[in-house]
Amino acid sequence: MVVARVPKEIAESNSMLGERGELGPALFSKLVPYSVHLAASIYVDRRDRLVNNTIVEQLEALTNKIHEVLRSLNLPGSLQALEKPLGLPPGLVAHADEIRQQDGINRLLRSMEDTKKLMYTDRAIYQEGVQILTSEAAEDESARRKYGTERWTRPPAEQAAPKLYAQIQEIDGYFRAATNSDEIVVKKLKENERFIQLLSGPDHDLENYVPSGRRPAITGDVEREAGKLRGSFNEVSRLESRRRRKIEALRTKAKQDDISKCYSNPCWPFSDSKLDPELLREAARLEREFPMQNIEAVQFEALFDKRLQMYDADQDMIHDEEKEQEAAIKRLQDANAAFLIARRGDQSTKKREQALQNLENAYFKYKEIISNLDVGRKFYNDLAKIVNRFRDEARTFAYNRKSEASHLENDLSTRMNSLGLQQATSDSLHLAKQADAQNPHYGATAHVEEPLAAPTPTRASNIPPSAAGMWTPDVGIRFSAVPTTSGNARPAAGPPQDGRWDPTQGLKFG
Repeated sequence: MVVARVPKEIAESNSMLGERGELGPALFSKLVPYSVHLAASIYVDRRDRLVNNTIVEQLEALTNKIHEVLRSLNLPGSLQALEKPLGLPPGLVAHADEIRQQDGINRLLRSMEDTKKLMYTDRAIYQEGVQILTSEAAEDESARRKYGTERWTRPPAEQAAPKLYAQIQEIDGYFRAATNSDEIVVKKLKENERFIQLLSGPDHDLENYVPSGRRPAITGDVEREAGKLRGSFNEVSRLESRRRRKIEALRTKAKQDDISKCYSNPCWPFSDSKLDPELLREAARLEREFPMQNIEAVQFEALFDKRLQMYDADQDMIHDEEKEQEAAIKRLQDANAAFLIARRGDQSTKKREQALQNLENAYFKYKEIISNLDVGRKFYNDLAKIVNRFRDEARTFAYNRKSEASHLENDLSTRMNSLGLQQATSDSLHLAKQADAQNPHYGATAHVEEPLAAPTPTRASNIPPSAAGMWTPDVGIRFSAVPTTSGNARPAAGPPQDGRWDPTQGLKFG
């Protein structure tokens, strides 16, 4: 006898599921909602804005202020000219080596060219999206003029998609601001290109540019004040180097703070997920507390605020750095003033001081331009995402509008064709009435002539005389009075007889 047996994999499938089960984990058991991935990307964006735009940008602004103060005090050129009247100062040689290793002016030109290509690409994508919207608006306006505003009732494109059209001005503002920034960078390069090329070249070009001076007579006051100034300058340099290391450490910290990566094993509750367990725990909590609601990215705001608190100490560091820098700059300015007083009237190294200072300024401008180009390249890469999304939305909007216009135009054409037929019929009737009204015989009583009698066919009688009184099929049935001897004629006298057939009289032929 045949017995139906259910396979174990089907009858006991639940017991065989799991990480170590024969069937493995259940399908989609580790699938993370899309809103969780979206929340992770939102956190990364907020973290980058906090670190780069709030903390690092302010620290770099403090460093730029140091360079402005040194440039205004003609440092370290005045010290280098006094301490080393012949040859190239060690600091300048180190800066020249650094620029040469980075390919100097060629690196700046390549980076500027790459940035320009990114800008052209972004602008082309943006212009494509604008052209799509412009063409769609022109077609809509043409249809509105063709059918009239009473029939073409759909709103214009700017009213139908105000957010999409608002992006046109917004993105255009981004391009204008970026163009202004690019022009500033180009101006910086032009102003310092000659000195950067000298630093990129061999040492003998630098030696030819920097004049050698005679060894000045250094008095005790000059030596003492020069030592104080050197100490203050080194303090500011150490402050700048320490800040640079803090910025690098902060960027490393932000890079490691990746909410889209898991650093524990396993990542509960989704062991195969790459998301941070803290984010997944929050997602699991929201699913338990709101089982009938979809998880939204905005529900993770509390987690974001809590996690971003790890950068509070870095934000507080900005205030401490500013206070420390102001004190160091004040000491530097005082030391430089005392140094200038001690060297009053000594012009023996003035040209050398200016040449050395020009090269030092060019070095700092070189670093500043590199930083500006890096920011510009990142800006255009981020802008590429915005313009691509804008173009895609414009394409989708234009396609939907074209489909809507096609349906609306078909409906209007059908209605207008039907209306045209009715109008044509009405016009034809009206013209016919007008033609009748213009006819001079219209309405007059026509002369009625007496109709002609229809001819009666006659045929020769082929009936023999002896059978003239017999009915034959060739002669139709005639109902009449009793025939007389003269044939079928009625009697000339007597009362009128009714021509209707009397059933009591029977049928008579002849």
